[in-house]
Amino acid sequence: MCGIAGILNKAFSASTDTRLIERMLATIEHRGPDGWGTYSSDGIHLGHVRLSIVDLSGGHQPMMTDKYVISFNGEVYNHIELRAELESLGATFHTTCDTEVIIKAYEQWGMDAVKKFNGQFAFLLWDRQEKRLIIARDRYAIRPLYVLNHQGAIYFASEIKAFDPIPGYRRELDMDNLFEHALFWNTLADKTVYKNIRSVPGGTYEIYSTDGLSVQERYYSLGESTPDLPANFNAACAELRETLKDATRLRLRSDVPVGAYLSGGIDSSVITHLVSQINRERLQTFSVAFEDDDFDESSYQQDMIRQLSSEHYELKISYKMVEENFYNVIHHTDRPLFRTAPVPLYLLSDAVRKAGFKVVLTGEASDEVLWGYDSYKELKLLQFWAKHPESKLRPQLIKRLYPHLKHFNDPRQFGLMRMYYEGFLDSYDNEMASLNIRVSNNSILKNYFNRDRKVVLDKEKLLADVKETLPKDYYDWSLLQRNQYMEMRTLLSGYLLSSQGDRMSMAHSVEGRYPFLDHRLIEQSFHYPAAYKMHVLSQKHILRETFRKDIPASIIDRPKLPYMAPDLKSFFAGGTLSERASDLLSEKKLKDYGVFDSTMVNRFISKYERNVPEKLGYRDNMLICFLLSTQYLLDAPPTIKVSPLSPELRTVTIADHV
Repeated sequence: MCGIAGILNKAFSASTDTRLIERMLATIEHRGPDGWGTYSSDGIHLGHVRLSIVDLSGGHQPMMTDKYVISFNGEVYNHIELRAELESLGATFHTTCDTEVIIKAYEQWGMDAVKKFNGQFAFLLWDRQEKRLIIARDRYAIRPLYVLNHQGAIYFASEIKAFDPIPGYRRELDMDNLFEHALFWNTLADKTVYKNIRSVPGGTYEIYSTDGLSVQERYYSLGESTPDLPANFNAACAELRETLKDATRLRLRSDVPVGAYLSGGIDSSVITHLVSQINRERLQTFSVAFEDDDFDESSYQQDMIRQLSSEHYELKISYKMVEENFYNVIHHTDRPLFRTAPVPLYLLSDAVRKAGFKVVLTGEASDEVLWGYDSYKELKLLQFWAKHPESKLRPQLIKRLYPHLKHFNDPRQFGLMRMYYEGFLDSYDNEMASLNIRVSNNSILKNYFNRDRKVVLDKEKLLADVKETLPKDYYDWSLLQRNQYMEMRTLLSGYLLSSQGDRMSMAHSVEGRYPFLDHRLIEQSFHYPAAYKMHVLSQKHILRETFRKDIPASIIDRPKLPYMAPDLKSFFAGGTLSERASDLLSEKKLKDYGVFDSTMVNRFISKYERNVPEKLGYRDNMLICFLLSTQYLLDAPPTIKVSPLSPELRTVTIADHV
């Protein structure tokens, strides 16, 4: 895993000063502390910071052949198989790394090569003869790639902060995009919360000349393949087991030690079980626990640790640790957040690196792929209820939505909950699927924006914007398949993988790998009958039944619990808002930055000045995180004052004088 950067500017010559690309790389050196290099030619600068995982002595980047130069971030897990295929077609190799496989694959198959890659990647590939830049991103947008157009030049980078050193440039929030981000927890299409910065969509490649973008093509979309379906449920279980085991096997390929995260849920338990089957060496597992029992899952973790006999590291998280590190997390995400959940993962990746590990496997994305989110249950209930909206019996299923939340089974609360869900009976099956509920829950944030910003909640426009992003097959899918697409395109790629995946592990130079995001598994399971994935209201049914004999019953049969960390409580220790939070939400800074209404913010803070209740609602937890993270992004100086890259770690500098 690495960090990449590039500058496309037709005014450049091969002798143009490379200090700007080096300063861009310095802002993301945490992604690749093991070495760095640059390439310079007429019209182009490329840069790379390296985290050495495969072919430690070779594989330095940017890598150059007689025709191409590449700066690559990520892993192509099936590079060994592709190498053998390419060699059979006459290709020769000088390294054992996957970077060279990408170049040779492109030489052989052109842009069809990316369809053959099983991995997580973003790359910049410069065609030295045609003077064009080819960029691409993996299917599910696991690895980041951003593009900025500024003063006649085009800039590319793994993280937004890499644009901060550009002369004359300063990040500026786009209010419409910021509000859209608040509603969806992500921006739609290729937008970001910043003006003039876009995120290359997953499953897409683009081609640039020195005059700008000339080709933009989607090479992959969820559900586009039609694999043969297994004959029955048992056959599907066998297929799932085999595919997931092979996905795990591929993601264990590394020339450095590999560990695994263990949360106490079924997803990470399954992955660690498969790792123990594939690799007979003693497994190193890592987990977080919490001082607050409401968030702690360590008893389940211990059940799995005993079964694995793994060497285990546990990091116990306090309110203070969450509060103190929240702003470091925002620095790495470069976007507003709605939960403190990334903070423990940020701290855990630091512990992983200090333990001597650069790679960890996790259970990320099982909830999207195998329908583990509550949104799937909510939609199924609404669909069932809508067939007989006058029924008094069908809405009783609301009580079964959240078994871990006592008020959902409280008869005194039922009337309000019924009224809430009844409001979606006319819209639950439109193009937004469960995003309707998310937008409704998050729309409260509109009240906190400064009225001068003229933020408007236009649900019809939101729906129209969503429609523009949909693939042609969308209307052929079931309601829950549509929901899977929306969850993967919004919450997964733009929020979870960014705020809890890539950025939190790479903040401490650790590569996260996600077997559930193997495209073979996703395409197979996407077309399974709905009952395989959700049996009545039992989520991830096929995963539970496939591994029922392998995982402790305490984990297999436990109710689904979302991974969370203490949010509002962490900022109100002892009933007093913390010093840093008080400063960011002070009257002066609220008025200086002008994004939020100071009266509304002060009214919100005053609710908790004397006491923070034991049980807090979704909205207040979300609100404190969104307010603080947005204010921090406005308040923090841009990351231009960075230490220069270490000269002794420079592995390659190439000037092309062709």
